[in-house]
Order: sequence, then C-alpha cells, then structure tokens
Amino acid sequence: MSLPDTNGPNLLGALALHVDTLMRAAVTAPAGAGGALAEAIVVVKDQPGATAEWLAQVLGLSQPGSAHLVRRLVQAGWVERRSGTDARVRALHLTAAGEAAAAEILAARRRALEQAMAPLTDEQQAQLATIARAILRPEAHDDRCLARLCRLCDRTQCTVCPVHAGYLDAQA
Repeated sequence: MSLPDTNGPNLLGALALHVDTLMRAAVTAPAGAGGALAEAIVVVKDQPGATAEWLAQVLGLSQPGSAHLVRRLVQAGWVERRSGTDARVRALHLTAAGEAAAAEILAARRRALEQAMAPLTDEQQAQLATIARAILRPEAHDDRCLARLCRLCDRTQCTVCPVHAGYLDAQA
C-alpha cells in the first residue's frame, strides 16, 4: 500500500521559484535589465494607453519607482507618452522599438519555459496545463489581478485564457 505524497506543496514552491528564475533570466537579456523593465514592456504592449499609475499597481511599484521605470522606458526608446483621458494623465504606448523588444522578451520567455518543460512527456505537459488552469482560474478577482497574473504572458498563446475566464466568472 502506498501512502499519499505529502511534499506536494513544498515541491510546488520549489518549482515556482525555479520557473521564475528561468523566466527572469531569459527576459533580462532582451530588456537589457531584469525585473520590472521587461514586465513593463509586455504590460504596455498588452494594454496600450495604460498609465504610469496602472503600471505601478500591476507591477507592485511605488509611485517614484513607477516614474523612474517609465523614464527608463522612454529613454530607451521603447515607450512614448501621449495625451491621456485628461490633462493630468499620460497614456503609455510602445514605439516600434518597444514592439520589437516585447517580441524578443516573449520569445526568450517561451524558449526558457519550453526548455523547463522538455523533460516532461506530452501527457505530463497536458496534465501540467490542466493543473495550471485549475490553480489560476479562481485567482483573478479584479482587473488588477488579471493584469498582474498575465503581466509576462504571451497572450497569443492562450486561445482560452483561464485567468481571463476566472475574471469573467468573478464579474458575473
């Protein structure tokens, strides 16, 4: 008789850290820096017209941190500020260089994640996708949660995003 494996949560935690490390290392090269810079490029790509305040909420930054990040994005030529909903608000949009950087970041991320999944059989990969959908679906309670969870996602890859589906469930 076999006993249930009780170290699942511990293994999930280690796996989450491993995948995060792989993903962050992969997106650092195309962005020229790690952390929030790559995430910000992808967020602005997916949400053109986002404000620095929205970016701060999604990335968990302070207002000064967000202002510094936006300055770096503008100086790098990846983002431009445009008129927003009123005179006090500036909408962020990717430039052509920003679009290219976002594509490189997402491609690097995808390669790293595919490499992480390479040891799995096709059946195991399908099981992992099913498990990930089950864990992620109930997590998007509002639009900030949705944006935060998908801040580095290649949104062209999920035909039916479980996070967005969960967000729609929460709004119903």
